[in-house]
Amino acid sequence: MKTKDVIYMIYNESEQSVTSMGIEFIDFINSLTIEPRNILLLASGYTGEDFHNGLRLEFVRKENLNDLYRENVYSYGDFCWVDFDEMINLDNLTSHEKAELLYLGHYKQPLKGPFFEKLNNKFVYLAHDDGWFNKIYYKDKNQYLDVLGRLLSNRLKSYRKNVSLLGPDIGEQLMLFAKDGILVDFYRIVKSSNSIEIPFNIIGTNMDFDDVYNNMERHKAKANLEYWLVYNKDEWAIRTYK
Repeated sequence: MKTKDVIYMIYNESEQSVTSMGIEFIDFINSLTIEPRNILLLASGYTGEDFHNGLRLEFVRKENLNDLYRENVYSYGDFCWVDFDEMINLDNLTSHEKAELLYLGHYKQPLKGPFFEKLNNKFVYLAHDDGWFNKIYYKDKNQYLDVLGRLLSNRLKSYRKNVSLLGPDIGEQLMLFAKDGILVDFYRIVKSSNSIEIPFNIIGTNMDFDDVYNNMERHKAKANLEYWLVYNKDEWAIRTYK
């Protein structure tokens, strides 16, 4: 079993963040409806065409983002970034704002808040061993719903060519469940001629991802119910089978 066979996800509504295992950078990018305009790399091993002397950090212009998307970002270890609108805004950052960005990349948590007015960033992406530990801050909750809907649809395309996006009502239910930590088992998918069913459990919030991954069966056994995300006749539903 590989980490991509499962998704463990914790939604923190007050932080506007999702902490996950099993979701990689390219999964996230492929699930966005609007691509980042530019990316400021807070921690990475990437060496591209652009370097900001004032921040002493690499950044990637929109026209070069495909080069970054092709990178094996897992190999970097730490991979942290924020999106930003205009190049000139990097030059206009105060010393305190620069310090906040550097703190964010180093400690993987915001000093004050994850969103910067001058950058107009929609996301903060903080990862260690990309796909193993990822924390993403979303400025707009609806953007998280969009990403979640496309992410799950994309995961099922190896089973069925055309899969409808997850509806916002089902996405909202999953978000509520994810407040208490959900573990989604793609390796136990049940496929028939009419439907695809994906089991998931609410296992609680646990930031020790080694424990979650190595002791999944124990965590699932402690869960009160097993839920199933069901795709049937172009519609999504959540069911339980007692």
